[in-house]
Amino acid sequence: MIELKRIRTLSAINAKYIGQNKNKRDKDLMIAKREFHNHAEKTISFDSSFWKTSKKQLKKESNGKCAYCEANTEVVAHGDVEHFRPKSMYWWLAYTYDNYLYACQICNQIYKSDHFPIAASRFPEPAINPDTTDTEIDYLVGSISPDPIDINQKYTLQKFIDNHNAEGALLLNPYFDNPATVFAYEFDDITEEVKMVAAQQKYSAHVKAAEDFYGINRMELRNFRYQVFRQFRVYKHTLKEKIPDELKAEVAKQISLMKSDKYLFAGMCRYFDGIL
Repeated sequence: MIELKRIRTLSAINAKYIGQNKNKRDKDLMIAKREFHNHAEKTISFDSSFWKTSKKQLKKESNGKCAYCEANTEVVAHGDVEHFRPKSMYWWLAYTYDNYLYACQICNQIYKSDHFPIAASRFPEPAINPDTTDTEIDYLVGSISPDPIDINQKYTLQKFIDNHNAEGALLLNPYFDNPATVFAYEFDDITEEVKMVAAQQKYSAHVKAAEDFYGINRMELRNFRYQVFRQFRVYKHTLKEKIPDELKAEVAKQISLMKSDKYLFAGMCRYFDGIL
């Protein structure tokens, strides 16, 4: 897992996710929540076609890799638009662009699903109850989650990040967290595996959550990582040998490529770059 950068331009983010279009969707959610309070049989339904439009841009930002396991989605499974905070629990974030990322089907559907373990207090929910009036809902519009473009309007992006940090989510969001500070890697030449481990003891719970709900150490990933690791190690060792300058430059270039955002398991390669 590596850090990801959200591209916040009008050309990257569809107009449906911003401004008055976003406000309308948020208002619909709050009305649906009020209806749920008054009529429990009326579950909150979500329009899945809404977030599918973001898939192309999210995939581009993660370089075609799963934002969680960093495997190529064309190899392990097709990619989904993933709600980092599950919409079943965080209903008001269902149409929030900053709650979306690109993840493989295995991480998203088989492992994570609606799980979201935290270490602190749950993310603050909009105060919607059976008696909330239309006027009160109108007042809340624009203040339940950030606009991905106008990040300083009403509910700011910084407030969203602060609430994210305060919740103590045990699962990392690569748009807001730095995985390099939390995760380290261990290789085993006998089993031919590379396992993700905690960079420090205090992050053990984060690794356990990633194992349980991202499948981050599932067998196929451990084996796949090792294949990339073995190549990376050969290049690193070769660079230390007395070889022609032209070849040395090519080897250095390959090492740099394997550490780049585009390469599979770049987070692992960056970690071992300082060790090998």
